[in-house]
Amino acid sequence: IENIQKVPREKPPPTVVYSRNMPDIEQLMQVWPSEFEDLLKAVPLPPADIDLSTEQYARIVCSILDVPVYDNLTESLHVLFTLYSVFKNNQHFQGM
Repeated sequence: IENIQKVPREKPPPTVVYSRNMPDIEQLMQVWPSEFEDLLKAVPLPPADIDLSTEQYARIVCSILDVPVYDNLTESLHVLFTLYSVFKNNQHFQGM
């Protein structure tokens, strides 16, 4: 090791084994069809103060973003937050 600062960047990402098939993050990062984007402009997303439990709200958000929701919501949320992290760190979206 020549430079300790490079170690975390060169470390491979952790591997997660899900109990069911989950989409690849790159697949979820693909551009949505224009019809869906138009629908998002016309129909508001569910507000955070909607009368739903946190679990119900998380299931809706995952479904909107094409993250499968099975019995284990934790795995779906892991995919959702991984997607968010990749999106946030993507240089293409840094100015947004």
